[in-house]
Amino acid sequence: MEITFNDVLEKMIESASDAFEDGWESVKNYAPAELKKISSQIVEVVDNVAKYEIDDSQGYSPETGKLLLQMQRTATEGVLVAMSTLTLIAVQNAINAIFQVLKDTFEGILLTIL
Repeated sequence: MEITFNDVLEKMIESASDAFEDGWESVKNYAPAELKKISSQIVEVVDNVAKYEIDDSQGYSPETGKLLLQMQRTATEGVLVAMSTLTLIAVQNAINAIFQVLKDTFEGILLTIL
């Protein structure tokens, strides 16, 4: 299954208000921009890991992809905590819930990097 930026972003935004629960009001002005950034990173990582699985001289390994995505996730968490009244744990729990929706929806390579 091909994973596109729009598909990932749509799923992340759809699931965000439920994932953030009562905290959604606190992040709804900032979350869409941050979700766009992480959606773009997810698609880039998936594409590069897929290339690597075909030819290991292309793209990068799932481990590298996972590290790159973790860096983007940490940046997203920091922005959402700084710009809202939510705690780091609340933001992490919400992102975990959003990532679970992505895993359930897209599976494949996404399971190796999230």
